[in-house]
Amino acid sequence: MKTVIADDERMALLMLKKFTDWEGLGLTLAGEARDGQQLLSLIERERPDIVITDIKMPVFSGLEIIAKTLEMGLKPYFLITSAYTDFAFARQAMRLNVEDFLPKPVDKKELNDALRCIAEKIEKNGDNKDLVSGLVRNACQYIDMHFGEKLSLESISRHFYISPNYFSALFKKEMGVNFLEYLTNVRMSEAGKLLSDPKYSIAEIAEMTGYRDASHFGLNFSKKYGMTPSAWRRTQ
Repeated sequence: MKTVIADDERMALLMLKKFTDWEGLGLTLAGEARDGQQLLSLIERERPDIVITDIKMPVFSGLEIIAKTLEMGLKPYFLITSAYTDFAFARQAMRLNVEDFLPKPVDKKELNDALRCIAEKIEKNGDNKDLVSGLVRNACQYIDMHFGEKLSLESISRHFYISPNYFSALFKKEMGVNFLEYLTNVRMSEAGKLLSDPKYSIAEIAEMTGYRDASHFGLNFSKKYGMTPSAWRRTQ
């Protein structure tokens, strides 16, 4: 299994090479990089199975590298390392369906345990088709939790570090509906539930489900359910 490693610190690269049980895990070192641009070129040229990279890199961050790699249509397994204790980085990495996140200095056992899990997945699956579906699944979960906020294709794409066009194509392929249809369905489903509670006005429900304009909310609701919110409420 081809593996590439990246870190802007020379000593960190040496430790990754020294700690990794290459032979025992069936891995081969296909190259190393000291910045994000070098790593991106290396991934494009070598098409590795596994990428081990620091999250904080010159030119492109580890997260940007993952997003750009997906946009190239490549799906290696990513193992992220970071000296930062702020686990917001870890949460961001998980949005992109990163396989694991290891704090630096990297522990030899933790590194090889993580690599062993990845190697077993590769042997079992043959490739990493789960990466794309995992990314879309994470996006759907985000929409389900934040549907009341001002969401757009662009804001979701920024959140997951990928381009709007690529995200739109991915989402439609995985979900069978486009982003806006999915978001509208989630909002309308929640609106239907809220309308059964008389303590909320229709204007309040519109705002709670992400609509700043009650008339726009009403049009979408009528299109979805074939009746106005008021008529729906009378049936409950």
